[in-house]
Amino acid sequence: MNLRAPLGRFLKASAPLRSVAGRNATSSFLALAWLSLLSVLSIPIYIQMLGLVEWGLVAACVSLQVLSNFLDAGFSQIVPRWAAKEAHKPSALMHHVALFRRMYWILGLSMFILLQVAAGYLANNWFLVPLERAHDLEIAIRITSLQMLFQFVNNMHIGLWHGLQKQVLANLRVCSFGTIKHVSTMLAMYISAPHVWLYASVFAFWALIEMVTNAVTVRRMMGTSDLQHYAPLRPLLREVTILSGGILVGLLVIQLDRIILSRTVPVEAFGVYTVVAAMAMAFLQLQTPLTRAYFPLLVQDIESTGRVSPARMKRLIAGTVLISTIPALLACLLAAPLLELWLRNPGVVDTGARPLQLLLLAVAVNSLYGCIYQVILAAGQPQRILQFNLVSLAVAGLVIMIMGTSSGLLLGGAIWLSTTLTQFALGVLWFALHERGTPSIPTRD
Repeated sequence: MNLRAPLGRFLKASAPLRSVAGRNATSSFLALAWLSLLSVLSIPIYIQMLGLVEWGLVAACVSLQVLSNFLDAGFSQIVPRWAAKEAHKPSALMHHVALFRRMYWILGLSMFILLQVAAGYLANNWFLVPLERAHDLEIAIRITSLQMLFQFVNNMHIGLWHGLQKQVLANLRVCSFGTIKHVSTMLAMYISAPHVWLYASVFAFWALIEMVTNAVTVRRMMGTSDLQHYAPLRPLLREVTILSGGILVGLLVIQLDRIILSRTVPVEAFGVYTVVAAMAMAFLQLQTPLTRAYFPLLVQDIESTGRVSPARMKRLIAGTVLISTIPALLACLLAAPLLELWLRNPGVVDTGARPLQLLLLAVAVNSLYGCIYQVILAAGQPQRILQFNLVSLAVAGLVIMIMGTSSGLLLGGAIWLSTTLTQFALGVLWFALHERGTPSIPTRD
């Protein structure tokens, strides 16, 4: 196979890993700060322009992203892993990229068709919206399905760049288009009337432009390839299958709160919950730049010695505690004042402060589990993730049975906290046994 010269130069620019890890981490921190600032600034503006009912319709559309997350479950973490492993094998890397591209399009189109078919049912029978607004929500869901298709396919490009240590490029693109989407949407709603369908349309348009732009960049870097040889891809497909199963269950655990609440609370209250959940997720994402920078190094450790360097693990945990765990705990103590300062809406503060406290406690625990989670992925043991998440799902079901859906938004926080505590306890046990060279559960891997 003839490989284009840009691919060779591209791969050479990715090494050595240690020389770019700091730059990638810095870039990711800056990107996270910018995207968080966008969220902090834009949500109050959207609520003010749209009102709580219309914002609730937007939140209903945004909540459908859980379907995209389900489909992207294994690939979002497998793509960077395999890109990193095959970075110095251009032919194999090109085969993987070609396979991923086809899989993303097939799954993305399946998701799009499913949402088009289900849009009427979701608008009229699932979300608790005023009858006269159901048609507006149905149209918005149909438009949102287009946005989700484009974003889903684009995830392959971002994952590839992360695996090849081109995180500066990935972060620049994500921040640029994220800014354009919000500014364009606000401008469109200012010029025209603020409606949920307009919000969805502008985001869908720029998601298409982002996908096409990134696809052109990847093609220029990688060239084109076909799939003449399937045998080398079998390990990848096996790992994707197992990890996807584990992450699918994990996503069900994570999204169970929104699934239950979208069906049991009015759309206005659901809109409030999406806001406080977004704030909690912002604190959880604080560790993402650190874990992305360390993950390839953890893979190298395990490939060479079978276990993670203790010094490196200590630095990862210390950094996580400093940048994610402690800020989440402090925010938990100041949940109500932070909401008041951010949104200046007493109704949101009264409804969302207590659920936010539970969510932030869960984030503090989950950030620590995230360190162990990276080791599990680096060790190539996706079956552990599946096992832990199945146990967590059972715990979540027990919490729902005990508290009942009448608990309102507090149920969502309780689900998060109980499941993250379960995952953390199982993760600590696995890590202790793994570092001693004894797997927690016998395996034939």
